[in-house]
Amino acid sequence: MMKMKKESDLIPPHYRIVNISREIEQKGIKIIHMELGDPELDTDKRIIDTMYEAALKGHTHYGDARGLPEFRDAVSRYLNRRLKLDLTRDNVCVVPGSKSAIYMSLKTLADGPAKVGVVEPTWGIYYSFIRDLGYDAIPIRLKYENKWQVREEDLKDIGKLDFIAVINPSNPTGVVWDRESIELILEKATRDDAYLIADEIYFELIYSNKKFISFMHYNYEKTVGLYSFSKTFAMTGFRIGWIASYDKDIINRIARGYQLLLTNVPEFIQYAGIKATDLDDVIERNRGIYMERTYFLVNGLKRLGFEFVEPEAGFYIFSKVPNPYNDSYQFALDLLHKARVAIAPGTSFGDYPGFIRFTTALKIETLKEALKNIEEFMKS
Repeated sequence: MMKMKKESDLIPPHYRIVNISREIEQKGIKIIHMELGDPELDTDKRIIDTMYEAALKGHTHYGDARGLPEFRDAVSRYLNRRLKLDLTRDNVCVVPGSKSAIYMSLKTLADGPAKVGVVEPTWGIYYSFIRDLGYDAIPIRLKYENKWQVREEDLKDIGKLDFIAVINPSNPTGVVWDRESIELILEKATRDDAYLIADEIYFELIYSNKKFISFMHYNYEKTVGLYSFSKTFAMTGFRIGWIASYDKDIINRIARGYQLLLTNVPEFIQYAGIKATDLDDVIERNRGIYMERTYFLVNGLKRLGFEFVEPEAGFYIFSKVPNPYNDSYQFALDLLHKARVAIAPGTSFGDYPGFIRFTTALKIETLKEALKNIEEFMKS
């Protein structure tokens, strides 16, 4: 008889927090959600109007799994302009959100059971997908003491890999990697002839003076860049993003996987994405909103005694668990039940039981209420 995979092997711990919080909400109790990266921010009306108009014009049928030519032209031009790359439509493929792109890259590019190096702390869904595919996950653990940058000692005992999965700027730490970090990972990927899955969806949301260095700048052919409209343009529910690679065979293999599984991303949603690529004013506005909210929570949590490396991008804070706790999941459970605030335990992002992640993308009024509840909990 086929053995069923245990839910606990596939579901990151913060998803369990989500499920518990929803059960509490069904009883009519308000929960402040700081465990998920869904901004309290509306999508720009021009994007919604474009999607609506495209649907009315009949863009509601089956389409090319790689994406509309107009979409692929738009996102390749966008990356060329914003990151100074040299891509064409043949170097990109539409995806229904970056989450699916991770899974499809791992599934379609491996020639058999693979060894996947995962740079931690990371988004826990990477481990879920690796386990689901029956691959071997090899943690590459970064250190708080090194401000979450990659250093030679982190790679010293890592054997040969088939994939390396990275997130820069980081989820959950909000750190932007320096050149040394980027090049150490690239050297390892080149030495192992490994695919490099480079999740760069937060590159537009850097609010420090740190310069962003894309893995795509190095022209390593086995790089798969992941990009999304979800956070930059507050389009989380649209489920649309894209992958980029200089190796056209990578694009075609992943596109064939999507063709078999999903047929295509709805064309009217792709038109929303096309419109977004022209709206630099939305990028600037949203970045400013995220920055204000992040700094507000940074200052509030510092006042309460939380310790963390200050984020430089995105909308997360990866903090040490406050004393007397040493178990992040238990702290998250207690905070949920007693303070009505849902956060993500550090074990959602690798072997970090002494850390917790806060989402900062909520409205200032919501963050004020959360801080008040957390302060009362800490004093109790």
